[in-house]
Amino acid sequence: MPSPPVLSYPTSTAPRPSQSRASQLPTLAPAALRKYCHSGDPLVGVYSPWRLTVKSPCAAVTGVVAAINIEHDGDLHISLADVDPTYLNAVNLHRVHQDLVVEAVPDIPMPRPDVGARITVLGPWVLDTQTGWLEIHPVWKILPAGG
Repeated sequence: MPSPPVLSYPTSTAPRPSQSRASQLPTLAPAALRKYCHSGDPLVGVYSPWRLTVKSPCAAVTGVVAAINIEHDGDLHISLADVDPTYLNAVNLHRVHQDLVVEAVPDIPMPRPDVGARITVLGPWVLDTQTGWLEIHPVWKILPAGG
């Protein structure tokens, strides 16, 4: 799969991209799930959005919940294992569960899935430039896999 273009926020004072720029990036969610994608700025509600580089404004990724914890900023941090390797990079593969990081933000409340559950998450697929890993952040929808 060719690498999609990126949208980055280099500093916290950088202007936010226009809605038209965000809409030019490829959506990696199947047509049946695009109703859960948000329009406009894909990083609304994210703590320190300047650290994230958007690879797709909306992606759907299925996997198994390997671990869950609450981050210092209040985000629900889900380790999603057994995902399509297209959504991972070398940093993800060196994590304990070789997982995709999924972060639900407090501004968009999500149900807490059970560890071991197979789910599909939807939200922007981003590169966290501080950690080096790829993630879905923020998550807009959590569905049972196949749902």
